[in-house]
Amino acid sequence: MRSYMELIYFLRDLGDGIQDHLPEELRTGQLPLNVIVDQWVDKKTYFAIRSLEKDILSYIEKYKVGDFSVDQILFDFDLLFIPERFGCEEPELLGEVLLMLKARVVDRKRSVLKDLAAWLRSKLGV
Repeated sequence: MRSYMELIYFLRDLGDGIQDHLPEELRTGQLPLNVIVDQWVDKKTYFAIRSLEKDILSYIEKYKVGDFSVDQILFDFDLLFIPERFGCEEPELLGEVLLMLKARVVDRKRSVLKDLAAWLRSKLGV
């Protein structure tokens, strides 16, 4: 069974980006969804990005067949959003995120080899 940890990490960052922890009147610096996705991709490894993609696909598939077990996991982490906040339900929102993730990976030419090269450069101080 999937642990959905990357989905949990992403949804936490999403909540921070939309300032979900603040009352409505104090939310002044909310980030658009595409900026949140871009920032998340830029700070994660290629494997983490692929894991989030798989978490999202699994969530959407389960939701389609009426299996809400992942919603319970997200509820336990206090990560479910009010549908009106984004104008859609979580599966639709995550479907949009999935498309943005894939586009960002292509734009940034992310790969395992590129991540490994960046890691080696950081260790060698180059």
